[in-house]
Amino acid sequence: MGVAKLLFGLRTCQPVFVKEAVSLFDKGLQGAIEDIVVCGGPFFGDFQWRVASLPYKIGGLGLISATDVSIYGFVASRAQSWGLQDHILRESGVVGMDGDYDMALGELHRHLPDLDIGGFANRDTAPPKTQKTLASALFCRIAQNIGSDFCTTPRQNVVLECLRGPHAQDFLSVIPIEGLGQKMSAVEYRAILKYRLMIPMFPDDEQCPICRKACLDQFGEHALHCKELPGFKYRHD
Repeated sequence: MGVAKLLFGLRTCQPVFVKEAVSLFDKGLQGAIEDIVVCGGPFFGDFQWRVASLPYKIGGLGLISATDVSIYGFVASRAQSWGLQDHILRESGVVGMDGDYDMALGELHRHLPDLDIGGFANRDTAPPKTQKTLASALFCRIAQNIGSDFCTTPRQNVVLECLRGPHAQDFLSVIPIEGLGQKMSAVEYRAILKYRLMIPMFPDDEQCPICRKACLDQFGEHALHCKELPGFKYRHD
């Protein structure tokens, strides 16, 4: 199933009917990014997938999970097309939303208990940009709760905060220009992803092969400021 067909299904089918499809899609997507980042190695777990599947504006890699979209996609689509539905069904005697919409709205409320969904029950009070409103509310809640959901360490909290800073994830949307040397090798790109997903890059207490004076920490912090490392070192966030 292609991405376009999947998204169409999420917007037109009640969430309960697409659980198996979104689970299979997310499993495949998670496996693909895991192969890219760690090449089948360890340390890519649920926490790394959660960070990777956040929008890059709030610190993720923009690999949006189909499971997340299924939470709000159906409600958003129905609410945004309310006027069109009324026009098409104007002579059928069908008025307002049906039980499928009410069930999906209830499921949405379960995931976003603090969001006032009363406006979504009425055509005149439904937000004009429903999908953007719901997606923003969901991902902001996920980002706020990620610390408690995964019992993150102080270092992980600091990295997450840095990833949410202005322009921290701009590298994801930059077009490489090989002629100007503005590109990254596969090794460099993989190292950046590991650092941002908080995946260890070195064994514990391994000696720095350059200066031979310090131990390389697991996450490569020493490599960023090793005085003996030749050439220029660039650092951003």
